[in-house]
Amino acid sequence: MHAAIHIPQFPIQAVLSASDLKRDAPIALLDAAAAGKDKDVVLHINEAASRAGAHFGMTATQVQARCPQISFIHRDNEAEKAAQKKLLECAELWSPDFESTRPGLCVLDLTHVKPVLGQEVSCGSFIHQHLARHRFDARIGFASNPDLAILAAQAADPVLILRSDDDAERFLHSLPIAAMRPSKELHRVLTLWGVRTLGAFVELQRQDVSARLGHEGLLLWDMASGGHARMLKLVRPAISYREEMELEHAVESLEPLLFILRRMLQGLVGSLSEAWLVAASVLITLRFADDASHQHELRVAEPTGDVELLFRLLHTHLESFTAAAPIIQVALELKPVRALGNQGQLFERALRDPNRFAETLAQLEALVGAERVGRARLLPSRKTDSFAVTGYFEKAPSGRATSVPDTTHGLPLRRFRPSRKADVLMVDEMPSAFYSGNENHALIASEGPWLLSGDWWDTATAWQKEVWLVETAEGCLYQIAKEQGAWTVEGVVG
Repeated sequence: MHAAIHIPQFPIQAVLSASDLKRDAPIALLDAAAAGKDKDVVLHINEAASRAGAHFGMTATQVQARCPQISFIHRDNEAEKAAQKKLLECAELWSPDFESTRPGLCVLDLTHVKPVLGQEVSCGSFIHQHLARHRFDARIGFASNPDLAILAAQAADPVLILRSDDDAERFLHSLPIAAMRPSKELHRVLTLWGVRTLGAFVELQRQDVSARLGHEGLLLWDMASGGHARMLKLVRPAISYREEMELEHAVESLEPLLFILRRMLQGLVGSLSEAWLVAASVLITLRFADDASHQHELRVAEPTGDVELLFRLLHTHLESFTAAAPIIQVALELKPVRALGNQGQLFERALRDPNRFAETLAQLEALVGAERVGRARLLPSRKTDSFAVTGYFEKAPSGRATSVPDTTHGLPLRRFRPSRKADVLMVDEMPSAFYSGNENHALIASEGPWLLSGDWWDTATAWQKEVWLVETAEGCLYQIAKEQGAWTVEGVVG
């Protein structure tokens, strides 16, 4: 047995549940994004507004002309999320197996809930009364499969039970085609055929329906003939491997803090192992007596369930950490992942101990700073030395790598890092000598300039420079450049 809980006009009821408007008064729902415009289109109306002549698709002006006493409300996404949460909380009171089918509708699997079986009427009445206390007018349907229970909930007033196949057949044959929510094209075709009820639809041959109406028509025919069993997309709460501790006595030194962290790690790793999971990272949060806080995520090179390894990572990070006030709260959270078994490649080398390598990196970060330890990542720019330092274990950005030719042309450039400041003497717009440091060089030949620029669309990062290749009287080749009016020697060629 399955049960479906349906809240008609869900967007309207979600807003009304948190307002003081009367439900029996004419109400129209407008789009919140178009608030204040004269051509607001009505998204939903209640029964009172429908009896007054308003209908979906009218503008606010047209509706108000037909029903002057109508009240306009605007759609509220946060109110709908809160209403759906209350609906799921009600479903959880009866069964741990339920799905959030769509906003305003959920389906429960009551197959293994013995107290409900045979007591559907009292169960449906309780659900209706429970949601009524939250100002929701719900409809509840019971049937042998989920889809049939949804149809029963949509037609219930307020509870409809389809216990046998005969009850389901009589119920389905009397339903209009629109109750199945077919597409506009399919509904138009069935109307042209003169098919207006599910009873008339199931009189058609299934193979003919499949040949003429395709997959959608076949699903509709199966539903009209009694539906079929399907697996529910069950709602399961997210499991958080997190532990917090309020300290009775503030901690001012490292040793008692490490003792607390070890105990917390042992409990969290034990919970992970019971679910056959390992830790991919450790998030530590400290709160101090002066209301300041510290939060840091320690990534593990290779996911592990080793308490000692995780503890060493925490120890290394905290050794170089100082605070201005004692610690009054500690929180520890592990990010769970599945343990992966990787097979080594024949012609590829791997780290012998990735986690030991990660510990070494953590020690280096503690000494010189996290922003100075990592690997170089080229930035999408043609500017010289355009790179950033990223962590060793961060994933490379997706996308095809540009191919680098195997052969090189010309002499290599041995670049000075950083570039050396220089003064250049120009004669007839050509460099004739340059002075850098204590060295003076007369030039006998020069080529250039080559003009480079980039990031012209951003005034804050735009750059441009001219590059020259010059030969000194001693026979050396240098590359010099002028940027923002200043000359530099970038390197030696050859």
